[in-house]
Amino acid sequence: MITLLIAAAMMITTLSAEMASWYTATEPGYFTSSGTLFNDAQKGAASNTLPMGSVVELSNPATGVSTVTTVIDTLPELPEDRTLAITMAAADELSMLDTGLADIKVSVIREGTIGKDSENNTGWYYFDLGLFTNTKDLLVKYERLRENGLKPYIEIEEDGVHLYVRHVVQYQLREADDQIALSGIDFTGEPLPEANPYS
Repeated sequence: MITLLIAAAMMITTLSAEMASWYTATEPGYFTSSGTLFNDAQKGAASNTLPMGSVVELSNPATGVSTVTTVIDTLPELPEDRTLAITMAAADELSMLDTGLADIKVSVIREGTIGKDSENNTGWYYFDLGLFTNTKDLLVKYERLRENGLKPYIEIEEDGVHLYVRHVVQYQLREADDQIALSGIDFTGEPLPEANPYS
């Protein structure tokens, strides 16, 4: 079982903002509530008030620094009065690794649409990129999709090979759409919901 380590307080500044601490996984292999693998070296936030996928600007009034990150996790077990936890990478940018706790001002740039308890919206999507009859062209596009950080899948059918991009988190849909275009594929449809691959 994976447990989380929440930073302890060494110094607390009283400001009218959300109380935040940094957190880390005590063992490798912890998946966040959005289904992504937890990584200390990447910026991210966990919130019990904001939906996953929210893009937020976090400011530390005590140090005058700020950073922009995405809510990727939920932590219902947060101690009382704490509504935000951030990864070590985000805490480092906010100069709060040593203090452990800080009053952080949160500005929502884009509110996420992945609900914590949504039954109809898992927060995961796939792109149906169509049927290909030219296998050489398909292979080139498949490799470009992989090089651009996407997860292409194929299904062999009677009339050709169907190409998909799967396992895209909702808050990365716009980025995935851009990467599909960069891969040389003219996608004009809409991403379709799919089951959470980590559930």
